[in-house]
Amino acid sequence: MTNVKGIVAKKIGMTRMIDGKGQMIAVTLLQIEKQKITKVLSKSRDGYDAYQIGYFEKKEKGLCKPDIGRLRKNGIEDNFSRFVEVRLDNEAASLEVGRILDTEVLKGVMSVDVTGITKGRGFTGSVKRWDTACGRMSHGSRFHRRPGSLGTRTTPGRVFHGKPVPGHYGVEQVTIQNLGVVDLDSDHSLVALKGAVPGHRNGYLLLNPSIKSK
Repeated sequence: MTNVKGIVAKKIGMTRMIDGKGQMIAVTLLQIEKQKITKVLSKSRDGYDAYQIGYFEKKEKGLCKPDIGRLRKNGIEDNFSRFVEVRLDNEAASLEVGRILDTEVLKGVMSVDVTGITKGRGFTGSVKRWDTACGRMSHGSRFHRRPGSLGTRTTPGRVFHGKPVPGHYGVEQVTIQNLGVVDLDSDHSLVALKGAVPGHRNGYLLLNPSIKSK
């Protein structure tokens, strides 16, 4: 497909496969569900070239009115409730609103960059959250896994922004680069990627051709 390089996929789970060299490798299976281009952005009008993907259908009563009006105005009858933009390096004028995206986008792609939301780990300490150093593990130590002193002297007399402290760990956007495409099943809309990807099972990910692919 001309100019199309990004697609949304749902994480099914992990399994193992035998690669071309006869080695057993761990792979992640992704499902390409129904999705369409719902908007095309141009540099002259919006300041950059991109296209918007609509996915995750709901009942119409579950959508907000602005999304319903925007979809119907563009002639899209599907009730997509989630949207993501994919930036382009060139003009996106050849893209059409309403075009269906499927596994054809990944045809010939050897590796991809996967962007998703990591699993939530809850409230954790600074050692697990930021991998900070811990105190002695010997008997009598009162600083096994505590963060230690946070403040400084009278000047500046405050804790600087960005100090590694305990807090909510996970649920942040990360990108795993250059994951190899092991298999592509167009009949069942499945993609097998080498290794692990961020997020929980049934979570949605954005796939783009890798910028580091040789």
